[in-house]
Formats: sequence, structure tokens, C-alpha cells
Amino acid sequence: MWYWHNGDLVEREDAWIPVEDHGFLYGMGLFETFRTYDFIPFLFDAHWERLMKSVDELWIDFPYTKEEIETAIQQLCRQNEAPDLYIRLNVSAGVAPLGLYAGRYEKPNVTLIAKPLSSEVVPQEKRVEPIPFPRSRPEAAFRLKSHHYMNNILGKRTLQDQDAEGLFADEQGYVVEGLVSNIFWVGSDDVLYTTPLSSGALAGVTRQWVIDCFPVVEQSVTFDELTAAKEIWMTNSIQQVAPVTHYRNLRYPGKDGERFNEVWAELVRSLG
Repeated sequence: MWYWHNGDLVEREDAWIPVEDHGFLYGMGLFETFRTYDFIPFLFDAHWERLMKSVDELWIDFPYTKEEIETAIQQLCRQNEAPDLYIRLNVSAGVAPLGLYAGRYEKPNVTLIAKPLSSEVVPQEKRVEPIPFPRSRPEAAFRLKSHHYMNNILGKRTLQDQDAEGLFADEQGYVVEGLVSNIFWVGSDDVLYTTPLSSGALAGVTRQWVIDCFPVVEQSVTFDELTAAKEIWMTNSIQQVAPVTHYRNLRYPGKDGERFNEVWAELVRSLG
């Protein structure tokens, strides 16, 4: 695969950063994951806005315009001869003095990492399993999509079903989010719910898309209370809206859910 790294198309093995980069040494880095459909990155404006808010929070001077990154995405698709790509736009803070640096990062290392995806737009059903320890608190005033993924990796290791999506709660037992996703559920009252950002959940781009398109109530929920849901979905920017079939040994309608099919139809319409 070809990557885009600091302004150039390079083969995968030629994309590297110095060991003194603070993204490597201290986790001072951010990323956005999204996918292209027929060369077009879906919901890219929202990803860009979140990234710009996040680099400001970490005092990273991003060296490219939105238009330059959009051009780079097109170059990457063409170079890989793949109109449908998984892309990670990664921003590693850059080289700075060893130690706890209190200044701005003026020369970050910026990389577009890619892998091919199927062009088929079909829902990916999930099984969900609670994680037995709490979600880490956000590093800043809000949850950053940052290089700090130890909590997620350790959570993944606890899953009895390694193909399942892990679900985090906070220290008080209220659900926050999945390992790589936000959560939605349809209550017994037929209302569509999601957890509030005040729980420490990431402000997911697909999460916001659902909220913009449909009436959604933000509400706290425990692992036990979630079992009463009629439908459960997980959202992220690669699988978009993934309907849940199993949670705590209970069966849920998955892609046959009535409300899920309303949302999926709107997603397909948006892609068109």
C-alpha cells in the first residue's frame, strides 16, 4: 500500500517518524479515521472540524489546509487504485526537547494511512460484551481521539469473545461507549437514546450524524438497564451504524430492527 506522509506519496515501509517525536514518547498525537466511497471521504467536514478543535487543544500547529488534505486523499485513492479506502489521518506532535514540553508543536508529522475496503454497503452486525473495568477519563476538557489507547487495548484483552465489541462503563457503572464506537439504543418507549458526552464519550462523527437526522435523547444507562432495550446499535466511521445481535446472552434484532432500518435507509440515501 501507498501512504501519504508529510506531503508526499510514499510506500508503506518509507513512512517513518523520529524516535524523539512526542507522539511516540508521550502520546501527544491525534487521528481521524474515516472511509471513502468512490473516492469521496464520507462526512469529512465533520472529521476536519473535530481534528482542528483537537490540535488547538494540544497546541499542535497543523501545517496543511483542508483542501490540501482532500487533494491528498484523492491522490492516495488513485495511487492505490482503490476508490474505497479505510483512511487514518494521523497527526504526531513532532520532535521537541526530551521531557515535559510546555510549548507549541510547530512541525508535526502528518500521515494518511490506508487499507482497502469493500465497495459493498451492507450493515455489519455486532455482538456486545461489557468490559469489567471502567473507562478512563478524558485527557482534556473533552474526549480527544488521541494516541492514548491503552485503556482500549486492555479492555479488548478482557473479552471472552474476541470478535465482540467491548462496552465501557464509568466508575459509577453508567455506560460510556464501546471500544471503538458510540452506542445507541431504542427503549421500551420506542425513544432512541445515546449516552451523553458528559459521560466521557467521544463526540463521534457518525454519532452526530444520527443525532442530526433523527430525534435522539441523551441519557445515562447502566449495563443492567441496557438489557431492556428493544434495539442496540454501535456507530463509528468505518462500519457507520452496526446493529447488535447479542448482549449479555440476550438476543436483539440486529439488522432486522425496525428503527435500525430507518436509519440505514437514510445512510444509504446520504451516500447516494
